[in-house]
Amino acid sequence: MDTLIRIFRSRKLALSDPPDRSPALPHMDSPMKPAMVYSSPSLLQLLPAEIIYEIFSFLRPLDLVNLSSTSRLLRAHALNDTHWAKFVRENVPHQPGLHYDPAQSWRHLYTSLHPYWFLTKNKIWFSDKAHTGSFMVGTLVLARYDARRGCIEAYRLVAKHGTHTFESWDWKPEVIIHTFNPKVDLYLDDPLVKIDMGLHEHKRAVEEIMMDTGASRGIKAMISLCHGIPPERQDSSMSLWPPKIIPAKERARNVSQNLFCGDEHKPKRLAEVSDYCFRRRQWVEFGGHGAPLGAHVGEDVTTFGTLLEESYTPTKERPWQGIWVGDYSGHGCEFLLVIQRDVDWTIGPPKSSFSWPGWETFYDAKRKAGAPRRVGPGEDGSCIGRVEAIKLTGDINVPRGEYTWIAEDIGPDGLLRIANEQMFQGARVVRSLGHSAARGFKSGKRSVGLRYTQSD
Repeated sequence: MDTLIRIFRSRKLALSDPPDRSPALPHMDSPMKPAMVYSSPSLLQLLPAEIIYEIFSFLRPLDLVNLSSTSRLLRAHALNDTHWAKFVRENVPHQPGLHYDPAQSWRHLYTSLHPYWFLTKNKIWFSDKAHTGSFMVGTLVLARYDARRGCIEAYRLVAKHGTHTFESWDWKPEVIIHTFNPKVDLYLDDPLVKIDMGLHEHKRAVEEIMMDTGASRGIKAMISLCHGIPPERQDSSMSLWPPKIIPAKERARNVSQNLFCGDEHKPKRLAEVSDYCFRRRQWVEFGGHGAPLGAHVGEDVTTFGTLLEESYTPTKERPWQGIWVGDYSGHGCEFLLVIQRDVDWTIGPPKSSFSWPGWETFYDAKRKAGAPRRVGPGEDGSCIGRVEAIKLTGDINVPRGEYTWIAEDIGPDGLLRIANEQMFQGARVVRSLGHSAARGFKSGKRSVGLRYTQSD
């Protein structure tokens, strides 16, 4: 893009912004307003149409918008709907046969929902609070594009226990094994996020916009874009979401005394907007729908972060990775992120309060033995390395964003025995660490226990 702009400037084409500052946010449907008419065409315009098309196929949406304001010929190329169909489809994965209806064209569809396509591209989002405002619980949501209505929506994922069975454990008869068959669904009655085409038509692209959610219960909600804080700028004193134990490309602040109303929390240009975090502002309004003077109470802001696809996608080397459902008895079903991490034994235990007796000795032994640092298959065909289970949704004892259990090494070094009881015949029993706490996440306890993995 910089090369193309230099070509135009070499022909003395006056662009709308001086060279020493970044361009202002364009409205993606604004008509062409060339700043100056020149007699001779640029070098780019002398190229064959198919070459110009190929060049434009490498550009991003805002690049095409900028070029469309330079000349009528390049505007015609920039409006080619094939380019805009690609932009939509790369943000709406796993929807074959997608059409631009009910929009007028692919470009119209893309610009009508810009800049919120990152919601569908990243798909899975989890929050620092529940939709009820509880800090402990959190919410897991799935974002999607509804081609029938032409809108972006995000719904809560919910899980029910399903059927239960209770069996006595042959190896330890005093222990009762509790199984369950969870049913996972989207709660479609009320979306947490709903962005209709043209909803922000008369607003700047980075402003908060009102959403049509929860109106039947008097709940009003707005979505706001936010700054992302890259790893090199993160500090231990910051309250950030997602928490640092969950892999993330960017994190955002999730605590603000003014509920993120200050200008310092709002991006001013699209280049400052994070594709990995957003916020949802919610309040209750009394007085009836459309009432001019209603009571505005209970305002709260929830911060959402996304999960990196590589952190929950299972592979041959990391077969246990994924988003799992756990049965937490009276707390109900909770969603967990199970990660298999690379571990460098030479730097000692991970910096965490979640530890168990003998942790340091365990690491020292691994380091002296020259144990492998990466996850993957071991010499006996079993997986090796560290497995962590982190709560994506929590409860009043152990909240979201905290470890629920860790198996430090599921390979030969962590192996306790091969199960021979009928219930777990042939399964590998490895040492693990569970997390429990009193209400309010107080007096957290760590207990060494057993965990079973399949033998193949």
